Amino acid sequence: MKKHASFNAGPQGIEEHFFSLEAPVTETFSGDLKILLEEYHQLRASYGCAEEDEFLLRFHLSDPANQEPVLREVLGERISFVSVVGQAPVDSRIALESWCWKNWRSMKNYTPFWFQSDTSKGNSYDQMAAEFAELDEFITGKGLSVELNTLRTWIYCKDVDNNYAGLVKARNDYFATRGMTRDTHFITSTGIEGECGDPHRLVRMDSLSFSDIKREQIQFLYALENLSPTAIYGVSFERVTRMIWGDRSHFYISGTASIDKEGNVLYLGDVRLQTRRLLENVRALLAEGGAEMGDIKWATLYLRDKCDAKIALEEIVRAGISADIPLVVLKAPVCRPTWLVEMECVAVKKESNPFPVLG
Repeated sequence: MKKHASFNAGPQGIEEHFFSLEAPVTETFSGDLKILLEEYHQLRASYGCAEEDEFLLRFHLSDPANQEPVLREVLGERISFVSVVGQAPVDSRIALESWCWKNWRSMKNYTPFWFQSDTSKGNSYDQMAAEFAELDEFITGKGLSVELNTLRTWIYCKDVDNNYAGLVKARNDYFATRGMTRDTHFITSTGIEGECGDPHRLVRMDSLSFSDIKREQIQFLYALENLSPTAIYGVSFERVTRMIWGDRSHFYISGTASIDKEGNVLYLGDVRLQTRRLLENVRALLAEGGAEMGDIKWATLYLRDKCDAKIALEEIVRAGISADIPLVVLKAPVCRPTWLVEMECVAVKKESNPFPVLG
């Protein structure tokens, strides 16, 4: 299954393309991978995108311990930022999400920085603390700060039911040392089940940061009539960061589930109603920043039980999200066992304001 969405604000700004693909199941993972990459390269080229335009490649694997070495060998020394996560696609062994920015390596305004570390010692608290320490060292080495310049993190946690608490405590502790509180701000983040090829890795984080941004370009969205502040239940992340460039807004939307304004899980045991509620929450968050469901360009759906995929997808289309946008569906339990479904996404909306364009 191949899907594509795009955004182009005008001749001066970056042209963005979003892709998702899932490989058919053959006799071997190598066969699946060959088909996936061939189809991806053809699809990418059909929209005028080259390898140097790849802003992010994220591969989701059903068996990372065995499959990641094969994938890395085939990819070779790719210049793209590559993320590999053990999250089984519901209908295949491997899925790909790709975000391409045409000519982004020659951008004049803003410099993006992707980062991931390689820490495998200790428990989930130790590994998360080390990840943030390495991110901090990397970002400050660029003359920037995590609290201003890091806009988005994705945190993958092996055995989330048992290791999430350590992750949360380490993240809370790091933010506290940087003066990041519920009265200031946190960072938009998805914390979800995900394995690494190295079985000793309990936690792994991807992060996205930008240079040359000003505080007034950043808006945090809360939709408090629908959702509680995250700090109510002891975690520290932002629901949505709206990054306002000169020609567009990016809405980085954290993993969102069926939750109410008191922090309670709604509709226990009913994946259809939980999906409806998470979509109502996403709609409310976008509306607070002047965006709509139709502005969503890329989404990732996480399920505790892969058998719920059909129902959840029916509700996504019913909510006004195009069935054609890039979307992969993964078996990846959420941080509370009673949450059956969660979705993260990126929305892009055209703007005209005095800030420099993204380009």
